[in-house]
Parts: sequence; structure tokens; C-alpha cells
Amino acid sequence: KAVMGGAYPLSNNGYRHGTLADGIISRLPLANHAVFFKIMDFEGLFMSRQDGAAHARLRRISSRAFTARRINELRGSIQAHVDFLVAEMLRKPTPDVKTDLADQLPVRVICDLIGVPQDDREMIKEWSEAIAAFMSVDEGSLRRADEAVDAFRDYIQAMIHRVRTTGGGPELARLLLDGREQEAMTEDELIATYLVLLFGGSETTTNLLGNGFLALQRHRDQWDRLVADPTLVRGAVDELMRYDSPHHYLPRLATEDFAIGDERIRAGETVIVMMGAANRDPEVFGDPERLDLTRPNRGDHLSLAFGPHYCLGAALAKMEGDLVFTTLVTRFPQARLRTDEITYGGSAMLRAIRHLPTALT
Repeated sequence: KAVMGGAYPLSNNGYRHGTLADGIISRLPLANHAVFFKIMDFEGLFMSRQDGAAHARLRRISSRAFTARRINELRGSIQAHVDFLVAEMLRKPTPDVKTDLADQLPVRVICDLIGVPQDDREMIKEWSEAIAAFMSVDEGSLRRADEAVDAFRDYIQAMIHRVRTTGGGPELARLLLDGREQEAMTEDELIATYLVLLFGGSETTTNLLGNGFLALQRHRDQWDRLVADPTLVRGAVDELMRYDSPHHYLPRLATEDFAIGDERIRAGETVIVMMGAANRDPEVFGDPERLDLTRPNRGDHLSLAFGPHYCLGAALAKMEGDLVFTTLVTRFPQARLRTDEITYGGSAMLRAIRHLPTALT
């Protein structure tokens, strides 16, 4: 918490600068360096990678879209999406909770929030997946991420133009472009904000749903507790995030020399903040290897970060988890995984299960 809360001289853009970035660049052919820096410089505009006053300003503007009222207004539409996806799963001979539900729901929800028409959503999902794969950098993922970022930029620029010329368009764009109190985003900042909302609001929530379902299936006593009392689900989402964090680490850049305990950190070095490990700290969580949905301090996990950079969409992610798991335990109390062989994709940073084939009834 001290590291995430700002107690040490660390910058949040450890993706673009520092020893980790240097190592990635050294493994790439020289011809790919310009594209790498192009993507990194654009992603440097993300609110999550800004520091100090710049971060605070972007967060103030972005928070207009994440009021409690706006999030609560999404509950009905999220439940409708869950019901639709579950109905689609029931039509399949071998439904898959990961690919048919966890992969699909978050991008639908975030597209509702950012105002993407239904016909464009599969395209948006493909871009999001290409950008997520960039976390494991090679020539192929670099090229696909570059193409996806360019396509997304063109898409959002066209939307901004419509908002500015007609006054209509998605409410989110109008809120972020609104110059109230002399604070509004530039066009590049708005495009970057849309992209980080798309990625942060879909990929990590997808992993929360997939990892959470797997944990409940592997700890059948905890699944049965939810079946017996679905009102426990809302609080259980925090324990599921603690037990198997959707996002296992974040890179930070040391801006000065300092020490953490006996470890000396030099300016320019990358510090890897392991939320997944912190969530199993026995000094904080008693018997941390045990899944306990009613753990008293389950909300102390760091899967949603901590301090000034606490996840802006935390309430939305938790609502999606609440509605999905409540639906599953009430409608399919006997649901069982069809396999014990679970494979992961994505990157070391993102805890992404590939498939969860499930017998629902």
C-alpha cells in the first residue's frame, strides 16, 4: 500500500521508461523501435500512467462519467446483457463460461458506457484484444497493436467531430469535452481515455469473471454457500479478486534512489508491484491460500490498486461480478466444469484463462 499510495519516488509510466522498457526494446529488431515508441508515447497519455497534478486533472474530468448515479443506472442494462448471453449459452451443446460470458459481457458494458453502436462492438472487441496482447511484446503483437490503436484513434476522432459539430453523440464524450471550470480534455487525451476505459473496463473484468468462476468451482463449499445465500455474492466479489487477481502486477519507474527494507533501488530502475503476491500476504490475510467468501478484511486486496490511482471503474467491475455470479448460482446451482485442464493466455501481467467449458444443468 505504501508503494501504491505514493510513499516512494515512483512514476506510473514504467511501461515507457526504465529497465523493463529497455529490456523489451533490446529484444526487438531496430526496425520495430519507432512503432514501439509510437504506441508507448500514445499510451503515456492514459490517466493511469500520469503522475501528480496531470493525473489528478484527468481523474477529475473522467470522474464526471463515473458518478454513483451513472453506475447504478447501468444495472438494468448489465443484467439484460447477462440474461441474453446466458440464453445464448443454453443454445450451445458445450457452453463455455469464459468465451461465451466472461469474454463478452464487459466489452458490451463498456461499449454502452462510451456510446459504441451495437454494429461496431465486435470490431471494438478485436481492437481491445490486440492491444491487450501488446503486454507480451513481439513483432506480431506490436504490428497488431499498432494497427488497432490507429483504427481506434480514427474511430474516436470521427465521433469527437460529430459531437463538436452537432452537439449530439455519446454522453460520455460530451462530459469529457465539457470545459466546465476551465477543465476539459484535449482530443488526444480524450482518445487515450476512451482507449484505457475500453481496455481497463473490459480485459480486467473479463479476468475477474473467469478467475472467479474457476475459484468457486474448485472450492465447491464456497460455491454452495452462494447457492444457499445469493446475498453473499456482492461481498464475495472482493474475496474472488483477492484470491486470484485479474491483474497480477504493474511496472513503476524509480525517479530517485531509495530503499525498501534492505533493497536498494536506483533511479531509472523498474519496480514491479506484485498485487497478486500482496493479496496473499499472511501478515494481512490469515490463511491466505484459503478462499473464504466471508473473510472480514476481504476488501483490503490491491487488485484495484490503492491510493490516488485506485481503479476509477471499481464500482462498475464489482457490479458486473455481482450480477454474473448471482445469476449463475441462482439459475445453475449444479453447474460443473467439464475439464480440470485449464490453460492461460495473454501475458504474465494479465491472469487470463482461455476456456471454461461448463455443464450448466
